[in-house]
Amino acid sequence: MNLKELRESKGITQIELAKQLGVVRSTVCQYEKGNREPDTITLIKLADFFDVTTDYLLGRTFTGVETNGVELPADKMEILALFDEMTPAPRARFMAYGEGLLGKMAGDHAAKKFS
Repeated sequence: MNLKELRESKGITQIELAKQLGVVRSTVCQYEKGNREPDTITLIKLADFFDVTTDYLLGRTFTGVETNGVELPADKMEILALFDEMTPAPRARFMAYGEGLLGKMAGDHAAKKFS
């Protein structure tokens, strides 16, 4: 689990995360350094707070996205992993770019259909 990356991606401090979890800042610091593991209740709180799965926090999945047991192709998993690492502004640009590509593809398909 890279708790520090998750915390920083949300733009919060160790103190703010500690308050959310009901622990002291030094405990969050120990979690981030790998010197201490959260208990089950805290792990669930972390998963809920960061909107990821507990398996992701435990390092058992590639991304924090729940796939309900469906095996995703490697390219889709890679896209999800990249998306997970983005802050909100790059995510919005990524989505706009993808929607633009889909629109262009739909336009190309329609043009071929009528030619």
